[in-house]
Amino acid sequence: MPPHFDRFKPYNPDYHNAYCPAIYDDQPMRHRTWTRRALPLCQLVLFLAAPTLTGVSLHGQGFFVGNRWTTTATDGSGLSRGDATNLTWGFVGDGTDIRGGVGEARSNSDLVSFLDTNIGAGGGGSDYTNRPWFSLFEDSYNRWGEVSGLNFSYENDDDGVSILNTSGHFQGSLNVRADMRIGGHSIDGQSGSNTLAYNYFPNHGDMVIDTDNSTFYGNGSNNYIGLRNVVMHEVGHGLGISHLVSDDSAFLMEPFINTSFDGPQFADILAVQRLYGDQFEEGNGNDTSTNASQLGALDKTATIIGADASDKVVGANDVDFVSIDGSNDTDFFSFTVGGSDKTVILELTPMGPTYHAEEQNGNNSNNFVASAQNDLTLTLFDTDGSTILATSNINGLGGNENISELLAAGTYFVRVTGAQDEVQFYQLSASAVPEPATLATVSLPSVGGFFYWRRRKRDPEMPVQEETGEA
Repeated sequence: MPPHFDRFKPYNPDYHNAYCPAIYDDQPMRHRTWTRRALPLCQLVLFLAAPTLTGVSLHGQGFFVGNRWTTTATDGSGLSRGDATNLTWGFVGDGTDIRGGVGEARSNSDLVSFLDTNIGAGGGGSDYTNRPWFSLFEDSYNRWGEVSGLNFSYENDDDGVSILNTSGHFQGSLNVRADMRIGGHSIDGQSGSNTLAYNYFPNHGDMVIDTDNSTFYGNGSNNYIGLRNVVMHEVGHGLGISHLVSDDSAFLMEPFINTSFDGPQFADILAVQRLYGDQFEEGNGNDTSTNASQLGALDKTATIIGADASDKVVGANDVDFVSIDGSNDTDFFSFTVGGSDKTVILELTPMGPTYHAEEQNGNNSNNFVASAQNDLTLTLFDTDGSTILATSNINGLGGNENISELLAAGTYFVRVTGAQDEVQFYQLSASAVPEPATLATVSLPSVGGFFYWRRRKRDPEMPVQEETGEA
């Protein structure tokens, strides 16, 4: 199938809505820049062609994703939505053939010499890890891994096969070539509106950087934030994330360069966790009590996970994002109560801001309430990991769920699930207060009051008392 790409044309008031060609999964999304920086954000968007990604999934219209990786060099085949995934990345050598992906002429990659000239060659040689620019790319890939179930490894080898612009691309193979290869050549110059880079969607993932843009990529401000944000943006496409546009927020996956932030922002992280889960999915995951993620020993100071998903702006070091990626996801956590009996207080809070988002073509405009996408349920299990001690599912979408339970010493389990097939960030707080604390002495937030169901458990030999009530 021949590729269909977005095209840049002079401004036309009807152009934004009328021009919307398809971009197929194996074909690239590109990142443009515009030299007239004084243009307001909404007008800048109108200067861009409006691509769509075939098979885009709306998911509450707060982000837009297509297909994810189903086969990688490390994991093999059979991967599906929500699965943690291992991907390799690496550079093609100069002289590697690059077929024109966005209408530019076919030519060989000259990325390494371009980076050596504009950033520095260090000790030179065939080992790119010695170059001063290597860490900029490594950090860019790893940043996506820090906020999701992805793990990236650098593949040093590349056999020099072409970067193709068709679905017949060369798959990654360990010790042969990376899943996601990076090359660069001349695309369209560096004046006026021009392409900074483009990237293919899974299961492709190759990136092509415009080596005409020496001024932009040679700018070392904020540790080369321009280069890094372009690379992280293009990696996002390589993971299956499409463009979105917002008039009240700033996100990495918007279709124009923005250096006012560093790396993936809220909507970008929400999208990648929809496709690949959160960091707790890595390894064996935490879908069962056997593989529960450990919260450790509880005390009166709350243990909290998921706190960074509170607002739209994400700092470069923020990593605490936890989610249910859909109705098939289950998260188990374990915690330990030590010494004498303690009242364990568990609070589950759906997380996320409200923001405006739409597809780049202007469709599916939506005021997205990130905290109310999936109705979560909180369940407490006994030390065997299977006997339910308490369940809370009272407050519906956007509402907190709470459990307070008197527990003897031991290791217990808590489970988080969701009723809707939507991704939902959440915060889980767990603390333990020594007796004689009671529920009445603990302040728990509620939405119009809440019900609780609890069992008192002092000793395995004592009878169980069940209580229900309304606060």
